[in-house]
Amino acid sequence: MNIFKIFLESSFAAQIIMVILIIFSIWSWAVLFKKLFDLGLVQKRGQSFLSAIRFYKKIREYENLGRLLTDNPYGRILAKGVEEYKTLRPPGTLPHPKIIELAENIRYSMDQVKITEVEKIEGGLPILSTIVTASPFLGLLGTTLGVMEAFFQVRARGSAHITVVAPGISDALITTVWGLAVALPALVFNNYLRSRVNKLDSNLDKFITETYIKFRRSLIETE
Repeated sequence: MNIFKIFLESSFAAQIIMVILIIFSIWSWAVLFKKLFDLGLVQKRGQSFLSAIRFYKKIREYENLGRLLTDNPYGRILAKGVEEYKTLRPPGTLPHPKIIELAENIRYSMDQVKITEVEKIEGGLPILSTIVTASPFLGLLGTTLGVMEAFFQVRARGSAHITVVAPGISDALITTVWGLAVALPALVFNNYLRSRVNKLDSNLDKFITETYIKFRRSLIETE
């Protein structure tokens, strides 16, 4: 099957729909590669951060992590937690009984950073969802137009011979195929990327919980 020949022999309306579907296809592949790169970078830097943080036992020492606090979601979450921790218990002060009542502020501030980080990683995924939804409908639009054209030709020529209805039916079928060919890979991409984002979201939640416990314990201890 020569798709270029089919494209050239299709009606103008079908050609427009197929051009839009081609753009959708290229767009979905671009989003896939961009998100794979972003998620891979987050995973690599996150692993480096989690490996390094094991050697720091005290909250005050976290500030010595340097760029590891700024180049990955885990680090930025921790940096915000340290910032909030220092406002509750400035350096050199002794633990105060009422401080523990405000400890939840640390978790809240880290959760806010996490939401921002996840939204950043999710950027582009709504486009994939739109492509998944819109592509079959565009194919269906082409199908409807092709069938209508076939019936218009039958009415205009007063004949239902195959040579009369074939062009319209061909347009109807080819746009459906193109719509599905674009939607199915985009659906796979979308589900795969969302599963990775959900896993990252879960790991960040776990990190926040574990870190918050350390912050809360440190607030009532004498360093």
